[in-house]
Amino acid sequence: MPLDPVETLGRLVEIPSVNPMGGTVSGPEFGEARLTDHLQSLCQDSGFRCWRQHVHPQRDNLIARLDGQIDPRKGGKLILFGVHQDTVPVGGMTIEPWNPAVRGGRLYGRGACDVKGGMAAMIAAIARLADERPNGMPTIVLACTVNEEYGFSGASALRRLLDGQEAGIIPRKPDAAVVAEPTDLDVVVAHKGVVRWRCHARGRAGHSALPEQGDNAIYKMARALRVLEGYQREGVATLGSHPLCGPATMSVGTIRGGISVNTIPAQCTIEIDRRLPPGEEPGQAYRHLVDHLERKGG
Repeated sequence: MPLDPVETLGRLVEIPSVNPMGGTVSGPEFGEARLTDHLQSLCQDSGFRCWRQHVHPQRDNLIARLDGQIDPRKGGKLILFGVHQDTVPVGGMTIEPWNPAVRGGRLYGRGACDVKGGMAAMIAAIARLADERPNGMPTIVLACTVNEEYGFSGASALRRLLDGQEAGIIPRKPDAAVVAEPTDLDVVVAHKGVVRWRCHARGRAGHSALPEQGDNAIYKMARALRVLEGYQREGVATLGSHPLCGPATMSVGTIRGGISVNTIPAQCTIEIDRRLPPGEEPGQAYRHLVDHLERKGG
């Protein structure tokens, strides 16, 4: 039975699926479990076969399949539709995050753009194929993954299915894949990779009244940060640029240290996001940064 993509999207937005972003927060808005249950029911009602791939506690990839005219193992085509279930948090939003509202031809709510809109469009399209069964229809696999916004573990688990490392509902690697990230409908055929590092500076705790008796880890990290800022401007810029993806980039995204204002911090931690143009390897990027830090004394 055909599905209305706008109605489908509204229901998806109503079901919170906020990524905890690596934290220990809990509550009904966090995690993808409720959305996964809804997607499974929706897909099964539309005639798809469904399979759940466990990734984390209460966080499963949902794999749905609509068989085509010819089995992919016997020469038929196989198309993968990829979409993630989670959204970023709702802090700073000026509208009700889970109350979908249509204004000016657009639907507003958390995840409407990234990426439940694409999810609704894909499900509606596959449901139409299930209803019409056009001649030569390929087999369609819809992969709804978890934890895309932080850590990519859902996509990594999906890769194990595609590589045949886990048995599942995907009979072989697809002939083509469509990923429902928002791109203003421009077809994106290349993308940067990413590697992330967590770096620690260690000192010695003490009382703020006697700072000379401690060793301030935040001050240590501050020296490294000055070197990293220069590396971001000057070192990464020397690594060239890809014609479709642009240059390599780097950013320090988080910093954490100390336990109280009157305690000399014994540890400080930063997280670095490094984007890799096609052709650059993670190990190569790591070595380039370490060499720079060693030269500059960070």
